Amino acid sequence: MMRCKALIITALMLIFGAGTLFASTDADVKKGNMLYNSKRYDEAIKVYDSALDKKSDDAMLRFNKGDALYKKNSYNTAIESYNKAIAQGRAWVLAGSDYNIGNSNYKIGSGWASSDINRAKDSYETALQFYKRAIDLDPNDKDAKFNYEFVDQKLMSLKEKEEKEKKKEKDQKQNQDNKKDQKQDKDNKKDQNKDSQGGQGKQDNKEQNNKDQKDQQKDQQKNQQQNQQQDQQKNKQQQDQKKQQDQKQQQDQKQQKDQKDQKDQEKQQSDQNKEEGKGSQQNQQQSKSEEQKKQEEEKKQEEQKKQEEEKKQEEQKKQEEEQKKQEEQKKQEEQKKQEEQKKQEEEKKLGESQPKPQGQGEKEEPQPKPQEEKEGQALQFYEQGEGEKRDMTEEEAKMMLEGYRGEEATAQSIRMRRKQVPMAEPDKDW
Repeated sequence: MMRCKALIITALMLIFGAGTLFASTDADVKKGNMLYNSKRYDEAIKVYDSALDKKSDDAMLRFNKGDALYKKNSYNTAIESYNKAIAQGRAWVLAGSDYNIGNSNYKIGSGWASSDINRAKDSYETALQFYKRAIDLDPNDKDAKFNYEFVDQKLMSLKEKEEKEKKKEKDQKQNQDNKKDQKQDKDNKKDQNKDSQGGQGKQDNKEQNNKDQKDQQKDQQKNQQQNQQQDQQKNKQQQDQKKQQDQKQQQDQKQQKDQKDQKDQEKQQSDQNKEEGKGSQQNQQQSKSEEQKKQEEEKKQEEQKKQEEEKKQEEQKKQEEEQKKQEEQKKQEEQKKQEEQKKQEEEKKLGESQPKPQGQGEKEEPQPKPQEEKEGQALQFYEQGEGEKRDMTEEEAKMMLEGYRGEEATAQSIRMRRKQVPMAEPDKDW
């Protein structure tokens, strides 16, 4: 159980804290935020007030001032500052202001929980209303949902305590009334005993006395009711008086604080002027150093760009030179090819123009058909020549010569084609 309580306490410390400050470029707002972050809340409030004198409609300044007041536990004045921020009508301030107003009301209620349950209940109920508004504006706000559930549980526990106290008061009243009734019964019994001794005349007096007693009881009940109503009215009056007293005390405290703040502002202004003189010098030095750094960086970037451009140009030159070389090589190769083709064509022309000797060059066998025709013609000539004498014609003489030449060519070609066949040596059995 102790672990769970520790976890709940840490959660509350985180969730019920004031919201983060809104940043700005104004010098006075930056000072106020720096003081706030260093937990110098009074000084931060003074700086925010001086800025609000210049810009009274600045919702951001109102919100930041409310956070500083919340940190000082002055929750009512913080609520006023948040409401003024909401009145400016800026959408980005609404959810955060509603959330912080809910936190402030919870803190006020927790202060009254031990002494005045009614005031604590009222503050818790208002806190729940503002948490609900914050959730409606930002449904993803987990902190607002957690706080709503937590405060709702606190309110339920307060109501249970109130009911228990009321029951105790009723029980006490009933006990008191019962005791009174018991005393009256005892007294009546004594009177009855006395009256029984006195006779019938006394019985009549008893009846009258009983009636009178009943009437007295009724009157007592009425008086009790009236007294209760009067007590309730007195309690309300007392509560109203306390509220008025609290308001007066708060006003007096504000006036005292304002007076102190004015004195502190005068002192702080003198101190700030001194600090601003020092800070301006530091800022100038920092600005100079930053400008130098920027100039150096720009120079480096320019040099890098130049180097890159030079590299690109060199690469382009190399590529162009390589292309030129490749083109020249291609031209030379093409020229060589053309020259070789020309040489081949010239050699072909020369080979066709010169006669080839028979039996050399290409080794083609003589075609058989013209030889057969020539041999046939020669046979005809010999067959006709037997037993008959006649002269040879020119054509027949040419045919004879060509036949002899063909035989000589065939003999030469056969000689050229012959190859020496290697003969295997015989096995020698020694």
